[in-house]
Amino acid sequence: MKPGTYRVKAHGHGTSFMPMTVTLTTDQIKDIQVDASGETNGIADEVFKRLPNQIVKGQTLNVDTVAGATISSRGVVDGVAEAINLAGGDATEWKKRAKPKSSDEERARTTSQQEEYTTDAVIVGAGGAGLAAATRSIQHGKQVIVLEKFPQIGGNTTRAGGPMNAAEPEWQMGFARLTGEEATLKKLADLPIDQIDSEYQADFKKLQAQIKDYINSGAKYLFDSVLLHEIQTYLGGKRTDLNGQEIHGQYKLVTTLVNNALDSVKWLTDLGVKFDRTDVTMPVGALWRRGHKPVEPMGYAFIHVLGDWVKGHGGTILTETKATHLLVENGNVVGVRAQKADGTQVIVHAPAVFLTAGGFGANTPMVQKYNTYWKHIDDDIATTNSPAITGDGIKLGQEAGAQLTGMGFIQLMPVSDPNTGELFTGLQTPPENFIMVNQEGKRFVNEFAERDTLAAAAIAQGSLFYLIADDQIKETAYNTTPESIEAQVAAGTLYRADTLEDLAKQVGMNPTTLVETIAKYNSYVVAGDDPEFHKSAFHLKCEKSPFYATPRKPAIHHTMGGLAIDESAHVLDKNGRVIRGLYAAGENAGGLHAGNRLGGNSLTDIFTFGRIAADTANEESK
Repeated sequence: MKPGTYRVKAHGHGTSFMPMTVTLTTDQIKDIQVDASGETNGIADEVFKRLPNQIVKGQTLNVDTVAGATISSRGVVDGVAEAINLAGGDATEWKKRAKPKSSDEERARTTSQQEEYTTDAVIVGAGGAGLAAATRSIQHGKQVIVLEKFPQIGGNTTRAGGPMNAAEPEWQMGFARLTGEEATLKKLADLPIDQIDSEYQADFKKLQAQIKDYINSGAKYLFDSVLLHEIQTYLGGKRTDLNGQEIHGQYKLVTTLVNNALDSVKWLTDLGVKFDRTDVTMPVGALWRRGHKPVEPMGYAFIHVLGDWVKGHGGTILTETKATHLLVENGNVVGVRAQKADGTQVIVHAPAVFLTAGGFGANTPMVQKYNTYWKHIDDDIATTNSPAITGDGIKLGQEAGAQLTGMGFIQLMPVSDPNTGELFTGLQTPPENFIMVNQEGKRFVNEFAERDTLAAAAIAQGSLFYLIADDQIKETAYNTTPESIEAQVAAGTLYRADTLEDLAKQVGMNPTTLVETIAKYNSYVVAGDDPEFHKSAFHLKCEKSPFYATPRKPAIHHTMGGLAIDESAHVLDKNGRVIRGLYAAGENAGGLHAGNRLGGNSLTDIFTFGRIAADTANEESK
């Protein structure tokens, strides 16, 4: 090879491209430096620590990808391969070389075959719920050990968009009501009481009175209340499956969530999470603008604060350590058995065990096994989930005789990348700015609807559809740096044109159809009424060039069902009795979101019930 330092780019998670410098001699890779500042924080940090060292040490490109960060791992390898080819070398030959000895293999020859710990609490899964439970337990003076099967913490929380729902009326009053929101409130308040399940009827009547007072006052601000959050969560999750089984959120779980949501925001703020107080936002399928969005991008804003806090206050986090079995004595759960990547057996004795390993959205066969909501789940369907989310915690709970609830209800994220299932490729704007068109260029749904409604409508159109935006709408999206836009256009995850006609030609639509569709939509924004699909909130017209199109397709996103819990986060057995010593929170648990989860409620769920689980265990230890 021609010696020198070569500058290349590696493709990362989503639409990121990471600049790399690769220093080569005539026959060796001497150094690899990756500028990961453009990568999604928390998704692939371990990649940039491990792979360059493995490649240089082993002088080979035949290295294993880092679990949970396959795309970024391949990006680093491909970047080095490009540098080798630029230098006149043969990257294919480097990829065929022997693999380097892994650190796990080397360690296995010297390590003891079993490690044993005794602690106050052991937590299975280092996502948001697990780290919340760990943090809160430490605040109670407990010693904690967190087990995480992947090389880095974060789980699905790192991949989350960021906004978490919490009604905060005093703050929300500072924002103007959008066109259509008053009509949405009126429609809700006009529901016949017999359409509301009995346990919710008293609260619904109180909400009707709140809405009536607000409308009669003539106020123009954004209305919200804990009761509105409650009833929307309940109605948004009330569904009937293919077998005629009706399900809705358990009253005690739903009211516990909404009444503690704002406390979760304040708790996170005290720990160091910074929220953007200049805007109230709304994720896809949230039904209302009550999202508290962190300043830092995506769910990493929560993960790095909580992870650093746990490590900084004496907590132990064991990564690449998979929980394999619960320790059960006389019906009580008293610990966890686990295994490290090198084969070392780990036994943790603890009077409190928290299952926070997420759902099973990355386990397609398990989804297909339990699904009773969708007529068909394809074998090759994409997922927005971390590869770690395979139902481990649910299986562990079953070992202790846990009851399962709502397992057949699977949520699809309608606005996912058609190829990878990722969320943050293309332009992702708040739903009041979505314009969804099918492959003909026609709108086909109320873009402000719940996620399952949007996904079902997309599937009826052939699954693939497009989000249309203009330059103003683009500015409301989550990923709009000039570098990101250019990278997305180059990658084919975003189309851009100076006219709608040219945009239509790029994606294979009839130009006349798309122009007519957007003209109609703009007229609805002006009129404040959508006679076609009854969109319930509007913000911006689509009229300022350049114009953009983002291809989207539904992917597996959230599994509604899981271990049955009570409002104190105890795991319940098949007779509804508490399993002593066992707690669950987040997507590991079921019963809260029922048939469909509102966007923005998952983060509220994990931080609320993660804290509650720790509080319960602390009280029971006294």
